[in-house]
Amino acid sequence: MLNLSTLRACALDLDGVVWREDERLPAVPAFFGFLRDQGIPYAFITNNSTRTPDQYITRLAAFGIPATAEQVITSGAVTAAEIVRRFPQGTPFYAVGSQNLIDLITAHGYPFDPDHAQIVVVGLDRNLTYEKLSIAGQRILAGAAFIATNGDVTFPMPNGVITPGAGAIVSAVATMTGCAPHMIGKPAAPMFEAALRYFGTLPAQTLMVGDRLDTDILGAQGVGMKNALVLTGISRADEATTITPDAVYADLAALLAAWQSSV
Repeated sequence: MLNLSTLRACALDLDGVVWREDERLPAVPAFFGFLRDQGIPYAFITNNSTRTPDQYITRLAAFGIPATAEQVITSGAVTAAEIVRRFPQGTPFYAVGSQNLIDLITAHGYPFDPDHAQIVVVGLDRNLTYEKLSIAGQRILAGAAFIATNGDVTFPMPNGVITPGAGAIVSAVATMTGCAPHMIGKPAAPMFEAALRYFGTLPAQTLMVGDRLDTDILGAQGVGMKNALVLTGISRADEATTITPDAVYADLAALLAAWQSSV
């Protein structure tokens, strides 16, 4: 059971929770106005590595949600931080992913070099080609470290349309090489730990709101965070069997109504 009155911070996924591409989901921005009125800080944890935090700030503002770059925790940003932690500056890398992801890593002092890469990063790439997959696999087979921004196999679009996610691309590279990636995004712990550091709260005081059982809910449970599933994205209520969230709501509007009642 979820006791909303005990919560002191709220982390949320974006795609399938706050929006579906250009479609604003119910109770946005009223939900965030409520959190501000209650003095409850919020942040966003997204496995999408195609946008930078600053781009998300602009997008959030267009949806009526005020936020700073510190409140947006992307798998791309956490991946770049992991590379900085594990590899010296100047280590060449290759990435299957968006130009924003590539720029983010190069900005930390890592040259993009398909021929000599010692690090291979794989994320969502809407311009994926056979050549990109081949280069990534060849560098990994030659000994490069294999890092995945996230394992989401699908990506929600408006009107319930489902498209391939980063995990589908990661799976192709893993199948080619026989190598398992070092996973950064949800359900792995780094994304949730970054949110807890930002909030300065205990996991049991912090709510994770997500639309995917296998990433948002499972990952939150792994670090001890409270969690709520909303049914505006990928997972359905009848799928919550092996992975059981603390609460299930139709959307943010339903969660908002319940939270308002608790206070």
